[in-house]
Amino acid sequence: MMFADGSGVRVAYVPETDFGVTPATPAFKTGRVTSGGLRTNKTTVTSDERQADRNVRDEILTGLGAGGTYNFEFAAGDFMDTLLSCALRGAWASDVLKNDVLAPSLTIEETLELGATDSFSRFPGSMVNTLSLSIGAREKVTGSVALLSQKEILSTSIVTGATYTAPGTDPIANASNNVAALTVGTINPAPRIKTLSLEVNNGLRQRPEVGSLYSSIFGADRCNVTGSIAAYFESNALYQAVLAHGSAALSFTLGVDAGKRYSFVLPKIRFGDGERAVGGNTDDVMVNIPFRAIFDPVTACSIQVTRNVA
Repeated sequence: MMFADGSGVRVAYVPETDFGVTPATPAFKTGRVTSGGLRTNKTTVTSDERQADRNVRDEILTGLGAGGTYNFEFAAGDFMDTLLSCALRGAWASDVLKNDVLAPSLTIEETLELGATDSFSRFPGSMVNTLSLSIGAREKVTGSVALLSQKEILSTSIVTGATYTAPGTDPIANASNNVAALTVGTINPAPRIKTLSLEVNNGLRQRPEVGSLYSSIFGADRCNVTGSIAAYFESNALYQAVLAHGSAALSFTLGVDAGKRYSFVLPKIRFGDGERAVGGNTDDVMVNIPFRAIFDPVTACSIQVTRNVA
């Protein structure tokens, strides 16, 4: 008997037209992930029936759902395009994507190699709950995506007529060479940033209903775009903006190859409860700032991404 190895797991995805319905003869594309996975989440209740022998009579299944998190390294291509559009709940138009009110869903399939007969776990009705990016000096640009899924379906064969596109080969971005035009408003001197994090959170919730173990299409909160900046302290300017509860536009370009980069613009961020962190004798003085993107009436969004940038 062959045992499955984590190194041999394939994660594939295909957009759905209807929530929870895997397309016929699906054209799966292979995702580029480093770790993580989806799983079924069961809800149960314990029987309260009283009997003289004091034994519990049953543990009752009341609901089934699924979800989990994948980690990835930032690289251009369809996988990143799909993650961004699902996270922002929008559609690419002339290579521009803004946060919107759509409800895109995917079927995710995890394949475990077992030799003659493989194991397939399919998760129809998968929607992006959160997407995060982490940009740190002298590090790879990494991220994670958390999904809610309607259910998990096990199989030992592919969906009839399914095809699989190999993963992309675009190079992985790093923060030393592949982040450009990083600006925080008109603050002078321009902040020298050591780390930057960004998260889009849709606040998805299940919608259970009588007569089904599974959720209907998930409900969503507002588009919450938050993050944090750690910058070297070199003047009062940045910290003063924090004290003044100021706002600014945050923008940067991310990617390796010209013509395949992504431009991220948060037209208006509000500085949160930041601090000037003094530290000890061997520490740099830093300005650590959480922020939230808020609606910008000029661009009519909180976050905008442009792909295929030179």
